[in-house]
Amino acid sequence: MQAPADQNFVRAKMGVLNTDGVTLVTIKIDESNGGMMVNETDTISFTMTPIDQRDENFNKVLLWEGTDGLIYPWVCNANGEVLIDL
Repeated sequence: MQAPADQNFVRAKMGVLNTDGVTLVTIKIDESNGGMMVNETDTISFTMTPIDQRDENFNKVLLWEGTDGLIYPWVCNANGEVLIDL
């Protein structure tokens, strides 16, 4: 999947789908506050594995560093909401 671009050619940020950990998902923006959409109830159904930090067209995927020092993708549901745990 290629990260979509806005009218200024700025590429969207992406995470991986919470059901497979591979499919790239565009992170959606909350139009009411300009922040990213989040979800506190969905869960992941795969084992987290480190991935490349860029998609097939070299656009960056959002990542975080695990306690093991490896980088992992942000995880989203099919609606593009980032899964968080507060």
